[in-house]
Amino acid sequence: MHFWPIKALILMAQLLSVACIQEGIEIKGGSTPQPPPIPQRQATSPKPRTPAATAPNDSSVAKVSDSLAEWYSIRSNYALVLNDVRSFYAPVRYNGCVAFISAALRRVGVEIPITTEQEESPSLVTRSFANYLEQKLNWVRIGEASQLRAGDIVFTRDNPSYPGYPAHTYMFQSWSRKNLGIALVIDNQDFSHERNIYDNDTAFNFTPYAFALRSP
Repeated sequence: MHFWPIKALILMAQLLSVACIQEGIEIKGGSTPQPPPIPQRQATSPKPRTPAATAPNDSSVAKVSDSLAEWYSIRSNYALVLNDVRSFYAPVRYNGCVAFISAALRRVGVEIPITTEQEESPSLVTRSFANYLEQKLNWVRIGEASQLRAGDIVFTRDNPSYPGYPAHTYMFQSWSRKNLGIALVIDNQDFSHERNIYDNDTAFNFTPYAFALRSP
């Protein structure tokens, strides 16, 4: 009989709760849940801060959400985040929504842990990421999507196959067609692009809004 090492068992437990389950290949009408990939735990130290030429203005005074909105809305900075994600999450875009947002936050001065021996990584798992922002950093919960502002980090409803784990997270950039509930967002799927925020049939049926978090 073969006995699995303890670390292997822990890794298999996290297999059931990896972030953005199937959101990276989300299609109209939702997607069929599939077993998520094993998180790649070949983490390295976060990349150095962005050079001053592309850093947010007066980030020591501005709220983190404002700084994130300003910095992440530049396409060249999105490319920096993509490179950062490659350094600690091998699947990159697949199920990588938390990896992208956490990497962007590190670029504007917020240290989000990549790995931990005791719990799911807040840089890879939606529930842990939301808990870290809300409980450790005191970010404020926004219940109504109509109150969204640039730089808010949105969490969708849970994937039915993984209760307690939002299916996706992304940065709200601006409203594109607010009357239809369509916004511009930035996530692992692409740089600034349209997304249906609500649970309706106005354009496309991506997993709808549950709540957002905003820096204090």
